[in-house]
Amino acid sequence: MAEVEKKEYTLMEGNLLEYPIFSMQKRRVDKTIEEYIWQEKDEVGRVIVERRFKVDCTKGIPNFFDMDVFNAIMRIYVKKSGVYKKNEIHFTVYELMRELSLPVHDGRTVNRVRESLERMAKTNLHFENAFYAEKEKITKIVHLIARIEIYEKQKGNRFINMIKVVLDDELVNSIERKYYKLIDFKIYKALATGIPRRLYEYLEKKKYRKNQFEIEIKKLAKWIGLKTSKPSQLKELIERANDELKEKGIIDNWRYNRKNVIYYFRKSERFKEVEDNLFYLENLTVTFYKSLGQEKVSEVLRREGMVVLQDLIDEGYTREEVAYALGWAVDNIKGIHSIRIIPKVIGQALGEKESKRLVEEREKLEQQKRLEEDRKREEERKRQEELDKIFDRLPKEKQKKLEEKARENLIEQGINPNFILPTLLRLERNRLLEKKKSLVKA
Repeated sequence: MAEVEKKEYTLMEGNLLEYPIFSMQKRRVDKTIEEYIWQEKDEVGRVIVERRFKVDCTKGIPNFFDMDVFNAIMRIYVKKSGVYKKNEIHFTVYELMRELSLPVHDGRTVNRVRESLERMAKTNLHFENAFYAEKEKITKIVHLIARIEIYEKQKGNRFINMIKVVLDDELVNSIERKYYKLIDFKIYKALATGIPRRLYEYLEKKKYRKNQFEIEIKKLAKWIGLKTSKPSQLKELIERANDELKEKGIIDNWRYNRKNVIYYFRKSERFKEVEDNLFYLENLTVTFYKSLGQEKVSEVLRREGMVVLQDLIDEGYTREEVAYALGWAVDNIKGIHSIRIIPKVIGQALGEKESKRLVEEREKLEQQKRLEEDRKREEERKRQEELDKIFDRLPKEKQKKLEEKARENLIEQGINPNFILPTLLRLERNRLLEKKKSLVKA
């Protein structure tokens, strides 16, 4: 049987997913405060409660690049869980950039990431009757990042600069109460930066055990941090993001319903939420039939389903494989009406899953190869810089002799003297210098 595929998750606390912390505007604005006010009313239209949410930051409201950086931080948080204190995340700036697939040797990008960290450390989130905790909404002031510290850590014979991000205790407590959502970071990074990524995270929170989700377009724009003065542009931006999410298989479909937009999720999404407990097979059976539109599942269908699924487990299939086959069936077989079809199609379902796994494995190997090449290039760059320093410390006469010897070697190798560029001469000169160093050591 195939192994359960390992996903790359980042973790987002529930309140951070719910509210518009990050602006989706492409241009950075000087605005330092963004406030949202909304009311909840009863059946006759009377206001029951007023809620407020405010973001303030002296360095400007965080934007979608900051959202990417924060997600990468939380990706490292998931990877290193248990290594440090529960509210601390330790990493190098280059480690963070690699998580974001950013060029690690680009000085401007490095500075941009550092500025993002500083901005988030100065961002305060004000929740007035809005912070969800212990089944009620309360008033809290939360720091997006409580504190950032830079320190040195010895690695082998050298010291490296480390960054320590300290999370707000309120966020950590919320995560410990399991009010969070694991986000597939691989899918997140595959989406265009900005609105599609924010919409993906928002819908991941909203689709829990649902086949569809409906929301007013203006309200959706507010909750994902999208602001524009033109209503037509608003719809255009959301449509573009919707189409990308559909193309990537994150949503099954979407459509407008007057002033609202409706998102349809794949029926198999329900199977991801079934708890692994004593009633697992019964829950899978009920989820299967509810995915087909049968809200009331009879005792006869429940028992029959449990027998069918237990037979598959007795044959050697894992629970995860059975759940995957059920989800695959409701998504791919037209006119399906009975769980009895699963033993006939589980082989095909897992075959497609294995094919997908192999493709992802190949992509992962290619990515590892690229990272290894980047590492080797970085090592070579540092080696050449070290040799340059040694060369610069040599007397002028020795420098001249070494460069003459390097030029002679290149000509002997058949290189036209007119084509010997400074970079080529430097590499050959450093090769000779390194050779002399090794002979001295020997």
